[in-house]
Amino acid sequence: MLKIGVRLPRQFEDSGDYLADARAMESAGADSLWLDDEGYDPWLLLAGMATVTSRIRLIVPISSAERRDPEHLGVRVATLSRLSRGRTALAVTGIAESTTGVDAVLELARRFQCCVILEAAGDRRAGLADGLVGFDESPARFRAAVEPVARFREREKLTSPFELWAAIKTPDDREAWRRLRREYEDAGATGIIVPLDPRLLDLLRNGDEEEDRSDLGLAQG
Repeated sequence: MLKIGVRLPRQFEDSGDYLADARAMESAGADSLWLDDEGYDPWLLLAGMATVTSRIRLIVPISSAERRDPEHLGVRVATLSRLSRGRTALAVTGIAESTTGVDAVLELARRFQCCVILEAAGDRRAGLADGLVGFDESPARFRAAVEPVARFREREKLTSPFELWAAIKTPDDREAWRRLRREYEDAGATGIIVPLDPRLLDLLRNGDEEEDRSDLGLAQG
């Protein structure tokens, strides 16, 4: 079954509403919470979410600066993993600009039993991680982007579970939601990441129904 990840902004006006949105996404069945590239400290945001959720995975964006300081990064990973009771996963960003420290992050993640997802399909390390994110918003282009990694894993006889995430825009309606889920699953995706949007809660809860209730608010906890 296709997993659903939700990408939250890293800025907000009211912390209560922000954390309520995280709870609502968990209640609606989302697999994981991801964060935008810029805004407030992601570790503090996810630590807050860890205290108000119990099941949903928390995906930490690991920057190139953090990769250069694995000792400090290890303390942060250990802390969030303990707060979340093992629900932490690492999304390594900025690989297109610099691959420095990626191997150290992979080693660190193994020590703390964290999943590592690379946000770059072209790097050979994608096949050695636990998953990757493809940003092409076409199922055909997504398939083309991830096929080299699939071939690498097959050649190296890597049989561990591997996640293939497609980052997409929020669909306009339920029909588009059903179609995109089917097309990306057919293209090999194991999950799709969609931005937080007022329509998303309805799509998660009622996406396979015909009636439109897109006026539902997000901050319902």
